[in-house]
Amino acid sequence: MPTIEPWLAKLLGSLIGVSISMFMVAPRSWVNAAYRGACSIPAGIIFAPAMQRLFWFLDGVGFENYLAAGCAAGFTTWFVLEATARFLSSRDTMRRLLEEMVKLGGPPPRDRE
Repeated sequence: MPTIEPWLAKLLGSLIGVSISMFMVAPRSWVNAAYRGACSIPAGIIFAPAMQRLFWFLDGVGFENYLAAGCAAGFTTWFVLEATARFLSSRDTMRRLLEEMVKLGGPPPRDRE
């Protein structure tokens, strides 16, 4: 079963990576954990080859290489989703972000004389 082994290793690695990340940055609710896990696990499987290319020490065709790449991708995906959600869920953060967006718009237009 050489065609199933990489997918199995990536799936297992992704599950491990998401679990580790959930222990480090605990979800606020079970619903939060469910939908982030539903996004992070497939993303861990999909982005495992990218992690192998990004980090030379993960590169290889063995079970452990696929497992480690899936773990790194699942961990990173969960952490990024959780950090982004917490950052954007703060009212102060959103207010400051909107204020900066208004400032970047530049000064109001003036009539030409």
